[in-house]
This record gives sequence, C-alpha cells and structure tokens, in this order.
Amino acid sequence: MTGGAKVVRPMRRTVLLSFLLALGGCGDATGILVEVSSPDLAVGTDVDSLHFVARSSSGRSLERRFPIQGSWPQSLTILPATGMDSDVTITVVAILRDGFVTHRVVRAAFSRGGTVRVPVVLSAACRGVVCADGVDCVAGVCTDLPMLDGGPGFDAGPGFDAGPGFDAGPGFDAGPGFDAGPGMDAGPGFDAGPGMDAGFDAAVPMDAGFDAAVPMDAGFDAGVDAGPPIPPSILLSEYVEGPSNDKALEILNYGATPATLAGCELLRYSNGTTTASSIALTGTVAPGDVHVVCNSSISIATACDAMVAALNHNGDDAYELACFGVVLDRFGRVGELPSGGRWSGGGISTLDHVLTRRCAVMMGDTASMDPFDPSVEWEGAPYTNVSMAATALAGLGNRAECP
Repeated sequence: MTGGAKVVRPMRRTVLLSFLLALGGCGDATGILVEVSSPDLAVGTDVDSLHFVARSSSGRSLERRFPIQGSWPQSLTILPATGMDSDVTITVVAILRDGFVTHRVVRAAFSRGGTVRVPVVLSAACRGVVCADGVDCVAGVCTDLPMLDGGPGFDAGPGFDAGPGFDAGPGFDAGPGFDAGPGMDAGPGFDAGPGMDAGFDAAVPMDAGFDAAVPMDAGFDAGVDAGPPIPPSILLSEYVEGPSNDKALEILNYGATPATLAGCELLRYSNGTTTASSIALTGTVAPGDVHVVCNSSISIATACDAMVAALNHNGDDAYELACFGVVLDRFGRVGELPSGGRWSGGGISTLDHVLTRRCAVMMGDTASMDPFDPSVEWEGAPYTNVSMAATALAGLGNRAECP
C-alpha cells in the first residue's frame, strides 16, 4: 500500500483532561476545580459535550466547550486574576449533537494558595429546562442562587465595592459604586496568560440564557483563543471495498450545524500496522449530508467529493476518522492483521463488500483497538465484479437507506 506522509497514531483519550481557563495570570496554586458528573444522564447517549462559562465579579467572562470522552466525572480548572481573588459564577451546559440538554449554575470563591473543589451534578429532571442567565435549575425548577459570602481566604482586594449600581444580571452593569480597584485589570481585555486572547471585551453583555431551540456554537465566542477547535459531529457512514480501484469512504455529518473538515483526516493502518498514512480532508458538510472520498480511479465517480490515489485499501486495512488529533470514529481494528485478510461477521465482510452504517448508529466508535465485527453496526452486500458497479455504488453519496 502507498499513502501520504507517515504519522504516529494519536493516543486514545478515555476522559476529558483538566484544562486551565484563566481569568488572568496566576503564580500560585489558587484555583477552582469544577468536577461535573451525573447519576442519570449517560455520556454519549444523553450528553456528548460540555460548555463552560466562567464569569468573574467584574463581569469578565470566558467560555470553552469540550467533547466528552470516557465517563463521569469530567473536570476543568479555573484560575483567578493576577493579584486578586474574587468570586466566580460558573455555568455548565450539557449538549447533545449541538443541541441544549440541561445546565447547572454554581458560585464559588477562590481560596488564596489552595484549590477549591466544586462538584456540579447534572440531572435529567432539568432536561430541556431553560433558565435566565445566571439562574440555576434544581429538580426541574429555575432557582436563583444565594449570595456568596466569600468564605475563608476570599479577598476582593481594595477598591471592590458591591454597593448600589452593581448589577449582577446579564451584562454586569458597572455603574456607580462598582470599582475594579488596583487588584483587577480594568482595561480593555484582560491578561489571560499564554495561549489566551487578551482582546476580549468584557463590556459586551453575555447571552441572557440558553435557547434550547438554537444549536450551541461549536467554537469559542468573543475572540478568545481557547486552543484547538472543537471537532465536528461526523462519522463513517459507507465503506466500499470492491474490485480494482473501486474504493471509497463516505462521511456523514450527523450534527445540527455545518461541519468544516479542515483539520480532519482519514488515518489508514495497512496490514496490521500501528503507524498511519494520513489523508487530509477539506470542505464543509451540511447537516444530514455526506462527504465522499474516492480512489482517484474509481469506475463511477458521480458521488465523489474528493478523488485521492492514497485511498487504496484492502479488507485488512483499518481506518480512523480524526479531527485536531481527536479520534471520532474507526473502521476495522488498529494493530490487527485479520485472518483471511478481512474482518467478518453476520454474513458480511470487509473484503469485496459495500458496507453501510446502520441508521440507528449516530455516534462514532472510538475504541480503535477493540475487536471489530462489521455486522454489529454495518450491513451490506458483496461487490466482487466491476459489472456490479452501477448497483453496488448506487447508495454512495446519500443516506436514502435511512428514513
């Protein structure tokens, strides 16, 4: 097999790693560790990503969104502003396929020199309940949070005055009585440390609540550079391994927003290797639509969006679909050279077959090194002769088989 540049396969991620979301620089161990869990919302089935909004007492905010991998709990660490501890309102939004599921709101105070652990429990009782900005949902009811008393170690610093004119509602009205003082950088943008965009304008009010009818933004708002973009909601939906050069892979956007493929790739592992050949992906896929990558010499190219000579697999070549280094789906078992040059089961095979993902499958399989039986999530028919091309390739480029 020949392919593109060799790359080492990225390590599988089993849980969301803790990230630092800085409301300023910090030189000590001061921080708030947010640990998110749920007793009745399943990862992948009910929730596939978390959207965090952290807002300091000055009104400055940062947002980050992460796909969930593994199981509960998921965690994120928030750091305080340089030279000043303050209270923070933290909103955690649960998302499934870019749509709102539920949310929780908590208040916490930094304790100088230590890490404060804040548990956030998402509940199915609040599924679909949309509250105003900064309002928590408890047992299915929108509930205002109690005022924060600061607690031990909480020091607002000189110049902080939460008297008349301080409005803790949407937008944080910094009217008379509110003074950021020398302990807080009140200039345009705040120092968010390396990797964070300091051009965030805290004077712009945040969105007053989450609209369940509107898909969540797949990026990060307000110009904040929060690291790698969020991978799109895509998976492999059709696999063609036919005679000669009749090879193709179809990619489905199962999300509610357009999927940009820049930064995404197909990683091909030939003949049991654990080192991949990369095929870069480009273009944008509309919600519910597909993107088809074909061998450059496929016999019928009508459905092909990209023609690539390196897409030249046999039945014993495994694939991963990855974006920004995160594996979103797989086909075959990485590191295994299957008996007979194929993975098989349920009367179908990865050799000389056209396989279509079952319509009920709406999340990718990221367990790349687990045993692979194609009949678990795929169905299809043999494709052994080019004379069968018109029929065998008729479903490529569409999901007509799914109502």
